[in-house]
Amino acid sequence: MTIILAIIAGTGLGYIFERGDFCFHSTWRGLAQKPRQLDLFRAYLLTMLIAIPLVQGMKALGWIDPWIPPFTWQANIIGGLIFGAGMVVAASCITGLFYKLGHGMAGVLVGLVFWALGDVLTYLGPLQPLQQALRGNVITVNGQSATVTNLFGPAGWLILTVLAVAAIVYLVRSPVNGRNPLWNWLTLGVATGLFMSFAWLLARQGGANYTYGTSGVPSGIVQALTGQGGGGSLWIPVTLVMLVPGALIAAKRSGAFWLRGETMRRYVELGAGGFLMGVGAGIAGGCNLGHSLVGVPLLSLGSITSTIAMASGVIITATAVRLWQSRQKTAAAPQTA
Repeated sequence: MTIILAIIAGTGLGYIFERGDFCFHSTWRGLAQKPRQLDLFRAYLLTMLIAIPLVQGMKALGWIDPWIPPFTWQANIIGGLIFGAGMVVAASCITGLFYKLGHGMAGVLVGLVFWALGDVLTYLGPLQPLQQALRGNVITVNGQSATVTNLFGPAGWLILTVLAVAAIVYLVRSPVNGRNPLWNWLTLGVATGLFMSFAWLLARQGGANYTYGTSGVPSGIVQALTGQGGGGSLWIPVTLVMLVPGALIAAKRSGAFWLRGETMRRYVELGAGGFLMGVGAGIAGGCNLGHSLVGVPLLSLGSITSTIAMASGVIITATAVRLWQSRQKTAAAPQTA
């Protein structure tokens, strides 16, 4: 039953990601572009407006008993910044690599291989001491992982309410532009928010205490294959792999499937970016999926901090790249008297 439910959870999310092209590299980079590209950012805000109250409500009712990502601020910030830089280099997030593979972009396999390498080196290899040092200072509240509500109490709910009202006002005033053949931000946000919440019920029935994630999956597989442990729940690995067929179904149905490779430069970028994302997620204890889409609705301060750091890493790196390219063009332009 666990495997069947995990297949449903992974396939459904892969379908949604593909139909909306919901990549977190594009989500955060759109904030730094000129002109700004805000559709995916709006979709993310709407996802949170739906998922946070639903997840918190299910938790309060005892329908789910989730694991809350820890608040290790040094690891969350440094890992998040590295992950964000990796997204810019690869021009994709980790989940983007999976659903784009289902879209027909076979070249992203290079990014996935180097992501796995970065993950293994961080959890099991020479980067493990750095990871452990950064993740050693865990901030807890009464022995529990720090969240907005248990750390700030009623003030936390007030902050959330103010932010929610501001987000609602912003979204109501935002145009719903067509993105044919992709879903617009309104459809994408509603679908993602509802499905991410529904996935918690599937996970609970499947015996899992977390819905989605990528960090630690390659390392767990290596440990299992070498007899060093890692033989835990199959829920996370199965849901992750099933993003690919879910995206494939969506791409086939929309006529967007196109099997292709990449240029040599893109292979290098995918490899370097994938490696940085593997390391960054390993240090931060999660990626854009595990932190930004799962941990934030749990109001985990670790996930919120990591998400802000990832977004900052994308914006800082993308801005630096744009300035460097602008200077290169200026230097290459012919000088006139």
